Amino acid sequence: MKSRKNSEKDIGQISTYHSGVAQASAHRRMNRIKTDFLLSYGLSPMQWFAIGYIYDAGEHGVRMSDLAKSLETTLPYITNTIAILEGKGIISKKSHEGDSRIKLLCVNKSYKKTVVEIESLLRQRLREELYGEDHISRDELATYIHVLYKIIGK
Repeated sequence: MKSRKNSEKDIGQISTYHSGVAQASAHRRMNRIKTDFLLSYGLSPMQWFAIGYIYDAGEHGVRMSDLAKSLETTLPYITNTIAILEGKGIISKKSHEGDSRIKLLCVNKSYKKTVVEIESLLRQRLREELYGEDHISRDELATYIHVLYKIIGK
């Protein structure tokens, strides 16, 4: 086999351990960029993921158990995360209209602009530090995200 870049190798010629190392390295690199950026807002990546899912739920809110399921983590971990975000004034709980025992999570109105700002600036940072530097096209990125969703079954 001719010497070619890893990205041009025949998939049948890449060992599982090499692809595993590549996956782990890519994850760490992307996570490092996100973590460093989010620290300027006093957030961890998991807190940001929770905020994003809650933000997407809109005015209706989301139940903690549904959030834990979406983020594939435990209810105690989400409970802790939400307590921190409540303490920061980012998230609040409201009672469900039909059952007051059910609490729904919502992003506070005062933080919604910040969510939009973080999303925009984080995308820009990723473009600058990762995609642009590595010459990853929009189509390649779309394929990568599409494959990730296929792997996790969504």
